[in-house]
Amino acid sequence: MNKKHLNIGLIVLLIAIWGSVIYRYFGSKKTTDKNTLAITIPENYKDYYTVAKDTFQLELINKNPFKIAKQIKRLKPPNKQVVVKKNKPIKKLVKTSITWPEITYHGFVKGERKSTKLILLKINKKLYRKREKEAIGEISLVKAYEDSLIVSLNKNKKIIYKIHD
Repeated sequence: MNKKHLNIGLIVLLIAIWGSVIYRYFGSKKTTDKNTLAITIPENYKDYYTVAKDTFQLELINKNPFKIAKQIKRLKPPNKQVVVKKNKPIKKLVKTSITWPEITYHGFVKGERKSTKLILLKINKKLYRKREKEAIGEISLVKAYEDSLIVSLNKNKKIIYKIHD
């Protein structure tokens, strides 16, 4: 019961505060102060300041300002003797054909403890399980991806794609 009386009292106080705010804002505006003076402006009043218009006329330009190149005299460069450089013969690299063994990539397994991947691949029908950056004979395993493997043999790289069984 005590809370009910408190809530009713607070609601009445709230309505009274908002009522006074609304009355002051929308209330009577006909209040006149005794301190305000009524000023009358005479009918023949003139401003002491005047704004003079700035008038001028643009002159027509007969010559084209963008054709400056015709007016500039170009100096001819002095005649220089042409020096002929002899080209050195380019040595052609002879590519030796590398015979790659038969390599098939079967994927990789990544362990929880190891940071490198365990690669499963067959070289000449023999199954190997090696990690990245390890070598099998002359063949080194560079990088393993989900669908491909990069291997190198005598500094020549080759991409081997995964066989989907």
